[in-house]
Amino acid sequence: MKLPISALYKEIYKRFDELTPIPYDCGAMCGKLCCQGDDESGMYLFPGEKSLFVGKENFSVLETEFSAGGKSVELLVCHGPCKREERPLSCRIFPLIPLYRKGSTLEIILDPRASFCPLTHPEVAGYLDERFIRELNYCFSVLVKIPAVAEFLDALSYILEDYGKLDDVLSV
Repeated sequence: MKLPISALYKEIYKRFDELTPIPYDCGAMCGKLCCQGDDESGMYLFPGEKSLFVGKENFSVLETEFSAGGKSVELLVCHGPCKREERPLSCRIFPLIPLYRKGSTLEIILDPRASFCPLTHPEVAGYLDERFIRELNYCFSVLVKIPAVAEFLDALSYILEDYGKLDDVLSV
């Protein structure tokens, strides 16, 4: 029996309920900067994840100009602090992100858009929980087998690579 993709996300969420990038609340280091936003900033939802947030209190879903597989990618905007167990996948894996091009291998990288996060700074290198990284690799090796997710990650990888190029230019 094939699970609906929303059920798969719920299973993946459970895997990250207790597993985080470091073994303590990293938000204590920076005042939860990744949870600060406005009415137009948020986290991309993975394909099929929107149904888990529509109608939930303190969340709204916005269409973006970013598209993958011919479909607009949704952005989840939080209105105030949320419960950890209600976070979308993008928040659960932050500041890491899968880099994936169709026909290539999956790679888990530090999100180049997350330079404000202390966990992305060079002095923190080597302190990220290896179990967390292994779990990310496992979960995304499953998710990339879903065509819509593979399309999304392929399109997102262009954005991530552009940020990386911009960082290279700005750091010269």
